[in-house]
Amino acid sequence: MKFNKSIKGVLVAAALGAAGVMPARAAEIDYPVDSVRLIVPANPGGGTDTDARLFAEFLGKYTGANVAVVNQFAGGGVVAAQTVATGKKDGSELLLYHTSIHVAKLTGTWPFGHADFTPLATVAQFDDVVVARADAPYDTLADFVAYAKAHAGDATFGSQIGGTTEIKGKAIAEAAGGSLRVVDAGSESDRITALLGGQVDAIPMGVNNAQQYVETGQLKVLAILNEVASPFAPDWPTAPSQGIELSFPLVFQVYAPADVDPAVVTAVDAVIERMKSDPEVEAAFTRAKQVLSLRGSAETRDFIEQEHDFVASYVTE
Repeated sequence: MKFNKSIKGVLVAAALGAAGVMPARAAEIDYPVDSVRLIVPANPGGGTDTDARLFAEFLGKYTGANVAVVNQFAGGGVVAAQTVATGKKDGSELLLYHTSIHVAKLTGTWPFGHADFTPLATVAQFDDVVVARADAPYDTLADFVAYAKAHAGDATFGSQIGGTTEIKGKAIAEAAGGSLRVVDAGSESDRITALLGGQVDAIPMGVNNAQQYVETGQLKVLAILNEVASPFAPDWPTAPSQGIELSFPLVFQVYAPADVDPAVVTAVDAVIERMKSDPEVEAAFTRAKQVLSLRGSAETRDFIEQEHDFVASYVTE
């Protein structure tokens, strides 16, 4: 199965502030409130936090609002979701998360899903790449699928059960006719250890992190799980180019509470349009090795519904 939408188009410097507070600037876009808390269901330092701080910078730049990034990973992120879902509807509290919101809701990890919020925008995305040990007897994802079929029940794909990597594993297992076993190998760092130690045969991991292991000759690339090549690894093959119709990047999304003030939607739409034309935006996200994926509220709603349906097709099997 394939899920895709077209893509349009250094971690944030310490100068952005350890507390994530963005200074007010000359207002260009009328935002309903002067102060915004951008709630993030992740710890500081990771890709989600980086995306939040970048979006907060430009939200503040264009509106003059003071934007603070607030990390709330308690309860696996459910506290962050609850904060926004039950919070003020004036635009003072927004949620930035990613595709995992669907997995969290469908698996019962969160009582909140995309339908409990007002989707405002998508901002950027990360690509996952499937890798194997350098000495593995397959060189592409198509080869790995064929290997799994020839060794039914023996080939293993390490993922994090309950996360988006499990969905990616199930999609690849479907391509292998169900002969590939998707097993829990934990977080990305744990998956790498399991792969290098021979406990699993292939894993998904972020493109940026994979590059160092490929360069040292420890791992080899089987496929990027996107229909287009990564701008940060343009020579790596995509899954669809090998006949594996799987395009499923991790997309960062901005949500407001349900029934939010319509002025918030209008303002964020204007922010996204401004980001599309600001060369500083692309430069900042490129430094952070994130691929811009800018969508306004209407396009985001359609995108999220398709994304949700794709995830649900595997979670509910």
